[in-house]
Amino acid sequence: MSQSVRPINLQIIGMTSPTNLINQTIPAITVIDVSTFRAGDVTNELTFQTASQTTGRLGIFAAEKDGIERAVMMLLPAGGTPSTVLICVTQSFGQAHDVLDPLGWRDPLSVPFVNFALLKHVINRWGAQMLASGRNMALMYILRAQGSNELGPFAHDGPFLRFVLGEIVTLTTNAFSFDDCQAFTFSSGIFGFNRFLAAASGSLNISAVYSIDPSHSMQASAPTGARRKQYASGAAGGLVAGFEHLPMPRWANEDEFLTHPHNHHGDFEYLHNRVMPLYVLNLALRTP
Repeated sequence: MSQSVRPINLQIIGMTSPTNLINQTIPAITVIDVSTFRAGDVTNELTFQTASQTTGRLGIFAAEKDGIERAVMMLLPAGGTPSTVLICVTQSFGQAHDVLDPLGWRDPLSVPFVNFALLKHVINRWGAQMLASGRNMALMYILRAQGSNELGPFAHDGPFLRFVLGEIVTLTTNAFSFDDCQAFTFSSGIFGFNRFLAAASGSLNISAVYSIDPSHSMQASAPTGARRKQYASGAAGGLVAGFEHLPMPRWANEDEFLTHPHNHHGDFEYLHNRVMPLYVLNLALRTP
């Protein structure tokens, strides 16, 4: 068995540093105003506020086991030593193959592919929401790649996940610790999320699990003692028990609410593909 982790900042973005972390500007984003949020109240219309532009520390790594590689991106706050790692298990990428095929996602370390995910998911979506929460956290983003098992060895190998985190701690000169871990998924990511959690919880302390608009309103599992928070818009499945319900009326104050097409397809695009991934992770991190 072989396993290794190496920094690839220079290969992907043309920059490097002695700590294998580089300063990265994170844009201002709009977030839900949690002071007016009432959990469990479907008549509660969300209100919004702006989180200012900030800076994070970014590192990109290649993690390999027995010849199978995956890119891993870490985003940390500008200062301090985060004591919690927030692990991201994204939606399945196969459904977007028409966009990803030209980017070469068959190669897990394809430069256009890694940069696409870095910009769309880490800088402008999940990483921005995590940093705007003010929590003392580091984001671990595992980049899927083409194949029958998009997550590679991360899908079911808790010891490998722990090994990779430990190696990245060393490569970043102890910039963070991972005694506490949390994990979240979105959309079709739920289909492999429970298996991922079962494996990860055997090697890491998973204290919280977040599920954002999972396909078919599938329930996320939670390791023993972990907090579980689940959110559903109704667009990807029914509004069932165990979820915070965020259907269309609650978004009436959102910037694009009045301009989206009012039909089934338009509602799905707006709820599932826009507002749920853009706002709900931050909401989950900032509410009890």
